[in-house]
Amino acid sequence: MKQTRGRKRRYIHGFDGLRTIGVIGVILYHLRPELFRGGYLGVPIFMVVSGYLITDGLLIEFDRNHRIDFKSFFIRRFKRLYPGLITVLFGTAAYITLFSQNLLHNLHMMVLTNLLYVYNWWQILNGQSYFARYANGESPFTHLWTLSIEGQYYLIWPFLVLALLLLVKSRHQIANIVLILAAASGAWMAILYMMTIAHVQPAAFDPSRSLLRY
Repeated sequence: MKQTRGRKRRYIHGFDGLRTIGVIGVILYHLRPELFRGGYLGVPIFMVVSGYLITDGLLIEFDRNHRIDFKSFFIRRFKRLYPGLITVLFGTAAYITLFSQNLLHNLHMMVLTNLLYVYNWWQILNGQSYFARYANGESPFTHLWTLSIEGQYYLIWPFLVLALLLLVKSRHQIANIVLILAAASGAWMAILYMMTIAHVQPAAFDPSRSLLRY
């Protein structure tokens, strides 16, 4: 039986270095934010690496099978993300209920929006920020906005990749389209930031208020 051969998944050792830099940057930022002000940029590093690996996997699957198995893709993502997320959410919620009841305010919504991967949008609507402390204390779920963005990326990007592969025959043209979209996204973020500085938009600019950062 003739088998269709495609590109093999490759291991890129340099990504280990990027992940290490990202982890160190985030740790230093939380330890001494006044000295390592840009350390939080380790988070976008992880997002870029994750985006590249997911895209590479989708392209390999399409080249091999001429299709993308969305069911299998989402099952893998579910198994990868939800067990740890559920453990953190319900473990933290139980601790708060028993020992830190001053943090109970909106706890049910924090848990629900994290399970639905829309926590970053909930933060926006409630005027909460990654860099700000809340009135009732710092939220134990502050850092989970990144998982919401990752979940939204997993939900949108595979369909966009398949649409581009089916509608645009040249990979070079696809790359150009993606670069244009990325540039437009960056420009829009810059505009929002300038609007914030000028006090035109009441919500403060914050990296946790981005939908896609790839």
